Formats: sequence, C-alpha cells, structure tokens
Amino acid sequence: MTTLAASRPWPRVKWTKAGQIAALTGGSVDLDAVAELSPADAFARLRETDPVQALNFIAHCLPRLDAVRWLAAGLGAMTPTSVARRLAARKAVNRWLAEPSDANRRLAFQAGENAGFDTAEGCACLAVFLSGGSLAPATQEQAVPAPPAAFGQALAGAVLLAMLDNDPPGLAGRLSAALAQAEQVAASAS
Repeated sequence: MTTLAASRPWPRVKWTKAGQIAALTGGSVDLDAVAELSPADAFARLRETDPVQALNFIAHCLPRLDAVRWLAAGLGAMTPTSVARRLAARKAVNRWLAEPSDANRRLAFQAGENAGFDTAEGCACLAVFLSGGSLAPATQEQAVPAPPAAFGQALAGAVLLAMLDNDPPGLAGRLSAALAQAEQVAASAS
C-alpha cells in the first residue's frame, strides 16, 4: 500500500479519530484499519483503496447542512431532467437548504416519495427527512428519532445515484470529483 502524506485538517468535522464515527456508519464502513487515524487521514486511505467506502465515511463525517449542500451540488451536476416529480424533489432539497425547518423537511419527504426513493432526487429528499426531527407524523407528541446511521446512509446513497447519473462507465470519474468536493467542504473553515 502507498504511504499517504498527512491530509490537511478538517475544521468542519468534530471528531478527532475515525473510530469515533464507526457507530454512526451502522457498519457501512470498515474502519478497523484506520480507527486511530484522523478523519482526514482515514478518508484519504479509504479513498485510495475503496471510493465507495470513502463516500460512506465522509457522508457520516460532514455536518448535516454541509452534507446536504454537497449533495445538492451533485444533483445540480446531473444530466438535466424534464421529469416534473424529480424537479420538484430537487426544489424541495433546495427549499430545505434555504430554510431548514421541520415543515420543509416533511415537504422534502413527500417530494421524495413522489419522485421515488430509487432516484437520486428522491433519495436526497429522504436524506433531508432523516437529517433531524421526528419520523413520526407531525401531529404525534412522542418523537421518533431516526437511527444514528440513517442520515449518512441515505446521503451516501443519494450521492452515489447522482454520480451514477445513468452512465455507469463515467461513475468512477464523477465519484472521484464528488469525493474531492466533499473533502474541500470538510477542510473549509466555514
């Protein structure tokens, strides 16, 4: 294996060791070999050996608002669509980004259902819904939180679908670009 140079720090990420993120990933990322590394160094190692694991890892590392902004950029880079349900789902993600309220989070879920959770846009709306707040109906007093890994898993799935963009041969290049973009988000000061 190649020895990697130390990565630049990630001020946007609150953890100091990759192993701290293990519980959040729900087992979607094998962190045993990198548990004692900083998140930035673990990401660099994962990116070198398994870009999909790196995607899952950084999806759980980034603050949720930053992660959804990264996802929205990926949706915007997709081949344009004229499918109204998918366009409405993209708008719902952007509406939540502009105003991350519970009402907009729930509207995103409805838009995602309409678009289909098997689309990048629908999966993105699911990630927004799982970003915080209760999964129970708004009228229910007892809150039902999402499982800890749910947001990151939905986000990673949405990014992967967006990067696939119905062009399997181009996936590796687009995924590499998306990972570089996520790394820039993590390394930014604000």
